[in-house]
Amino acid sequence: MSYNCDLKGLVNHIKSRAIACHVLETYQMEVRIDKDIFLDGVQKIQGIAEAKGAMPILSHFLLVAEKDRIGIQATDLEIGSKGYYPANVITPGEITLSAKKIFDILRELPREEVHLIKEDNHWVRLKCGKSKFRLPGMPSEDFPPLPEFSQDSLMELSGKLLKQMIRKTFFAQSPDETRQVLNGLLLEQDNGKVKMVGTDGHRLAVVKRDLGGSSKGEKGSYLIPKKTLAELVKLVEDEEAIFSFSAKNNHFAFIQGDQVIVSRKIDGKFPNYQQVIPSDNKLQVQINRGMFQQALKRVSLLADEKSKMVRFDIKAGSIVLTSDTTELGEAREEVATSYSGEAVSVGLNAKYVLDVLNVMDDEEIILNLKDDKSSCLITSNGDKDYQSIVMPMRL
Repeated sequence: MSYNCDLKGLVNHIKSRAIACHVLETYQMEVRIDKDIFLDGVQKIQGIAEAKGAMPILSHFLLVAEKDRIGIQATDLEIGSKGYYPANVITPGEITLSAKKIFDILRELPREEVHLIKEDNHWVRLKCGKSKFRLPGMPSEDFPPLPEFSQDSLMELSGKLLKQMIRKTFFAQSPDETRQVLNGLLLEQDNGKVKMVGTDGHRLAVVKRDLGGSSKGEKGSYLIPKKTLAELVKLVEDEEAIFSFSAKNNHFAFIQGDQVIVSRKIDGKFPNYQQVIPSDNKLQVQINRGMFQQALKRVSLLADEKSKMVRFDIKAGSIVLTSDTTELGEAREEVATSYSGEAVSVGLNAKYVLDVLNVMDDEEIILNLKDDKSSCLITSNGDKDYQSIVMPMRL
């Protein structure tokens, strides 16, 4: 009899330990979330999480489950991004997970609810429909925090305005990583206006827009890294959404609803771009953008592969585009213009000119010239607050 009692006690003890272990395992963290919402959040941080870096945890994102939402956060120590998404949080908790692996898995899952459970030793179980995965994570306490950022808005910009300004200047920044101050765009705020400027030393693009009543700060200028700009554009899903811009110490932030991007400023002094913009280019060649663009594309096919130079011979009523290289051959095309001034010839990098034409929206554009040794200023009557400059090349 005592043997049976001892056996029953042992069985009950094992059962109680198993139940306790199960409860402990379940309550590490448990979340249910719509697959598409989860995928959207993880997709937004793919460009920030470093796939190959000195710190393995930077290839992960931090997932924080709290109340009725989850936070998804990533950083490369220069840029940080954080967003909140609605979820059914059964048990709050934190875990860091591989950004690429979770993204790859979520892309292939059916459009059903995702069930995420954190186990002991930083492992997680992920279920969706009939699919089941078990993945390793890393301790959340090891994940680098986002830099402190201010909630005090200096200016507010619509998603549409942000995208437009970045699009019209992004191409002009330098790809040379050794010239750090040119590896991004200058954002300037002054007297209710906002400007964005890009240059690589051979070309320049500047766009100015009116902030109206959304300018809250004093005059200021900020050098924004190109990676930050690329990630910012990804956040602009609703062009009517308002982005608040703030700055604190060496960092600035763009905040929109439950999303924030925090970035370190580029150190250094941006060139005095105002001195580069010509004021005495009196020769104005008005030309149809589409016709000019297509002709220049064709002629540039035989331009020197390194310099991309095309000769622009401008005379009354037309512009003749010519490329002539020993190895590739010669191309020539004439395009009608409304120009009636003196003849002038100039050599320009065709790619630089095409980059400008690609982001201009007006049907008619103006080439503002002085002589063969001076820069070409490209403008339009429809948008007088957008200017782009291409430096001349020796003919």
